[in-house]
Amino acid sequence: MIGVDWLLSIAEGVGGYLGIFVVSVIGNLIPFMPIPYLVAVYLYSAYMPGSNPFLVGIVSGLGGGVGKLAVYYMSRGAAMLLSEEKRREMERLRQVIGNYGALAVFIFAATPSPDDVVIAALGLMGYDPLKFFVAVTAGKTLISILTAYTGRIVVEAVGEENFWLSLGVSIVLFIAVMVLMTLVNWSRIFEVLGERGWRGLYEEIRREGVIGFLFSRRKEARNR
Repeated sequence: MIGVDWLLSIAEGVGGYLGIFVVSVIGNLIPFMPIPYLVAVYLYSAYMPGSNPFLVGIVSGLGGGVGKLAVYYMSRGAAMLLSEEKRREMERLRQVIGNYGALAVFIFAATPSPDDVVIAALGLMGYDPLKFFVAVTAGKTLISILTAYTGRIVVEAVGEENFWLSLGVSIVLFIAVMVLMTLVNWSRIFEVLGERGWRGLYEEIRREGVIGFLFSRRKEARNR
């Protein structure tokens, strides 16, 4: 994993919001390699005098979208190397996802979850690049704005001198969100959406309840 100090040095070297943009592009450019660019966003908003968390989030989200667009095109180029059987599998996946590929990208981009798997699949199946870019940028912007405001709010609550306390609180919040996202049965959500649409999703949630439907994986595991 690339160190936070290195990212912060880039942000400081380039300067201001442009530095945040560059860091966010780099943080999303290499597929399947965790680069903690959101830590730089958090620290910049928390400790940089005069910084605007909303603008920091917008700039970071745009940079994240640009970085992920490069990952998308790398995956799209790799589709030429697929066998005919794999291409048929990608076509079936395209039919299952249908019009909800953008929603999948947005959800995974807007949460601390491994979005490169979804992005690679959409690239391989030749998903519309404009829809992809809009969705991934919107998702990255949302999580960046939330991260920036979290940094500002936590530091104002505990004080700038209590750096480790503010960092500890943020780590706890991150882990809680990450655990929650891991427990959600995303594959079933998108399977229902792709096959039956929003009405089908609503009917399943109404039948099983929100908790029962979202976390159905654990229930299924117990039944086996």
